[in-house]
Amino acid sequence: MKDTKQLRIYLIAILAIISFFKILFTATTSLSLFSEETQYWLWSQNLDWNYYSKPLMIAVYNFIFTGVFGHTDVAVRLSAVLFSAGTAWVIFELGQQMYRDPRIGFWAALMLVVMPYFHLASFFHTTDSSLLFFWALSFYWLYRATESKKTTYWMYAGLASALGMLSKNTMVLAIPLIFVYLLLVDFRQLKQKGFYIYCLVFSLSFVPIIIWNFQHDFVTFKHVGTLGGVEGESKPFDFGESLNYISEYAGGQLGIISAFFIPFLVMAIRRLVKYKERKMLFNLLPAILVWMLFFLISITKRVEVNWPAFAYVTLPLAMAYILTLISQGWRKYAVYATAISGILLILIMKPAPLDAIGFRNVLRPDKDPLARLAGYREMGNRIDVLIDSLELEKHFIFSDSYHLASEMAFYVDGNPQTYTINLGRRKNQFDLWPGIDQFENKGYDGIFIQWNTADRSEVVDGFDKRVLKETHYAIYRGDTVRVFSIEVYKNLHHIDEVKSDSY
Repeated sequence: MKDTKQLRIYLIAILAIISFFKILFTATTSLSLFSEETQYWLWSQNLDWNYYSKPLMIAVYNFIFTGVFGHTDVAVRLSAVLFSAGTAWVIFELGQQMYRDPRIGFWAALMLVVMPYFHLASFFHTTDSSLLFFWALSFYWLYRATESKKTTYWMYAGLASALGMLSKNTMVLAIPLIFVYLLLVDFRQLKQKGFYIYCLVFSLSFVPIIIWNFQHDFVTFKHVGTLGGVEGESKPFDFGESLNYISEYAGGQLGIISAFFIPFLVMAIRRLVKYKERKMLFNLLPAILVWMLFFLISITKRVEVNWPAFAYVTLPLAMAYILTLISQGWRKYAVYATAISGILLILIMKPAPLDAIGFRNVLRPDKDPLARLAGYREMGNRIDVLIDSLELEKHFIFSDSYHLASEMAFYVDGNPQTYTINLGRRKNQFDLWPGIDQFENKGYDGIFIQWNTADRSEVVDGFDKRVLKETHYAIYRGDTVRVFSIEVYKNLHHIDEVKSDSY
């Protein structure tokens, strides 16, 4: 008990320090919010029961935190920081509950916080941030439920999973995963009420999703189906392209859990195969089955590296358990692996020391993932200047990209509602809101922003005239990483948009 209390204190201190520096980074960096973050923030300014691609809770979290702390970068990301600290804490408690050894939970939590996929979800406020927390909380209660068979625990698990489902739809995979687990270790529980109470409580979260989609032509289902290769146009199978998809997927999955931890993952899987331990199966089964599911998808289309990552939350418990069984040399390696993984994450976020020793030649600034966060704040400031200097009164901001439209809604003074037009893209949430047609022939001026500087005849022909066109450069690590066009037009008449059926 003394060790448990002491390790809890250590973990609280570590998580508090990590959280402080994540908030400090966001408060002091010149980088902007990720475009998905600003999109979800914009949803919170238009609250609904569901959205085009995600359930409602991502907007609710933003609504709460920005309502309290204002529309700032820190307020948007604060929930991600808190959810990540909570996820690590739940993993600690699950390890303590599962093995009655606080060291396992402690090391599992430390390994988790330095895994690249978890770092991203804990830094940037996306749907993964809350999904990981509710996934961990669900499996905490599911473990206690399957071990004790208490109805109350099944209900707690159902509530956690329901909140997870309202955070991201992939939470639904928890049902078949726990079904397969019980089928393998204790199929008699499938004849008892606990599992079905869990499913019933969980299913309450489906209600707002289904009702909203019924009212909106089931766009979420069409969108998810397109991403999974079920909906949309099919194309001939290309063996070479398939190999590229598979190699990208397999390599990416090893990277996002940290290559330094691969030996422990291999040891854990070997022990599961050899001894078929129930606890090891509980921790590894979600990752294995979800990995296999997305591997099958990767045969025919590209899978984003973060898609299966939610199922890896319990992997550190399997690895930390292995640490109690192996030699002292491997334990020292685990300490170094954890420390190096954490240091590399810090250097990736603050690459100046690496650039001083030639890192720019290894990872060019324009290829750095963080380059996607450069330039938006400055572009918003420039638009403020143009609105003032050109004395634009009746005006609106629009783009052919929801990424740019969302960023400008956040960074332009006053947080105006922005709009998107369709010049050949797939549908998104903006298509479910009123468009720029409401401004036609009413004397409204338009501020158009796009990724490149090419003239778009549809836009040019839709107004009386173009007042201004200028190029905006996004600078990161001393290099130009993106080029944007800012264009101001007088008096909207009508823009001919593409009628898209692509989701």
